[in-house]
Amino acid sequence: MGIDFSNVLLPLEELPLGFWCVPWSLSLLEVHADIQYRGFCNDIDAKLFPTFRRYDSCLRLMQAVVGNPNFLPEATLLVARGESCDLVEYVAAIQGMRISIDTGAIQNVAVLPSYRNRGIGRGLLLGALWGFRRMGIRNVTLEVTADNFHATKLYRRAGFSTIKIYYREIG
Repeated sequence: MGIDFSNVLLPLEELPLGFWCVPWSLSLLEVHADIQYRGFCNDIDAKLFPTFRRYDSCLRLMQAVVGNPNFLPEATLLVARGESCDLVEYVAAIQGMRISIDTGAIQNVAVLPSYRNRGIGRGLLLGALWGFRRMGIRNVTLEVTADNFHATKLYRRAGFSTIKIYYREIG
């Protein structure tokens, strides 16, 4: 899926009360890997992509993403939950890459299962899109499993449209 938001009014990121976006820091690499693992390990994504079945594989994936010269820290965020500004836990993560001068790609959007359908994914996605925009990127792509109805609905509501469909056997 993809979006060209050069002529789109991008809403501000909004998260439910008690949640906030945390910008990228190398010290949070393991947190990103943990959110990916816990967010995907029991979903269809883990059936399609074995990397998501184990924490150590997710950690290696995050190390590869961060080590890539096209890694975009400005579009890489976590969502934290807290009470009275005290961190309780991290509940969602997203990573961004630059593909070309004006095109970026979202690598992974992971929301822990118990926090889905609360507007956290939307706020996280918008936060990343604003990060892309600040870096001069106007087009953003991502891959999503067609059977992931909640995610495809989220992306369509944000303005993404289908670009290409790939078929992959679940094994």
